[in-house]
Amino acid sequence: MGLLDHNFQLASGERVTAIAIDNIPPDHLARYEFAAECLKDMQPETENAPLIGADIFCGSGYGAHMLAQRLPCFLLGIDGSSEAIQRASQHYTDFNLLFSHKFFPFTLPPRHFDFIVSMESLEHVENGDLFFKVLSQSIKPGGRLIISAPNSEVIDLAKNPYPWHYRHFTKQEIMDMGKKYGLVHQVCMGAECTVVDKSTGKVVAGNYYSPISGKLRQDYPGDTLTHFFKKPA
Repeated sequence: MGLLDHNFQLASGERVTAIAIDNIPPDHLARYEFAAECLKDMQPETENAPLIGADIFCGSGYGAHMLAQRLPCFLLGIDGSSEAIQRASQHYTDFNLLFSHKFFPFTLPPRHFDFIVSMESLEHVENGDLFFKVLSQSIKPGGRLIISAPNSEVIDLAKNPYPWHYRHFTKQEIMDMGKKYGLVHQVCMGAECTVVDKSTGKVVAGNYYSPISGKLRQDYPGDTLTHFFKKPA
């Protein structure tokens, strides 16, 4: 499966298409709430210079919007879907938020961002290690990365052949990538976003709108894992 095989349309089944925050699935909101908590103590280097952040694979822009409203930052949202970027630009027009349509692989300026957020992204790129490297190298010393991906120990891709996923990751594999590219792991938060039949290992239903869906718990072996890294100053 190559780049041209991807279905980047909003109706692909892989994308959150709601435009009102109240209609976004709780698990998606929970990850961005966690990111905002991880970043809330960051301060610009000077009073008149905002933090510079990025939401890579921002989708329709709701998460970038949440962060732009809460942090003293300028935020860039990037996604491979032109439809998603068009929707984001129409519905989330914060003065400190800019959206851009771009496919991976791409480069980012080195040591440029104070923070990067990238939710449910690693599984969608063929070379996850390269993607992680690009994100890591573009963060300034003292910067932060929050990234999430499906847990392969709960959702085995061989048993659940999602058509647009290249690979799922264990907790340790993502921690090892962070170490490889000079980041220090802070915490891993797990959540249950699907219902998995333990006898077969197959996903039997989504759990997206359950009251407990997406509730993040530290070191919990959920089907989705969200990692917080820092780059040493």
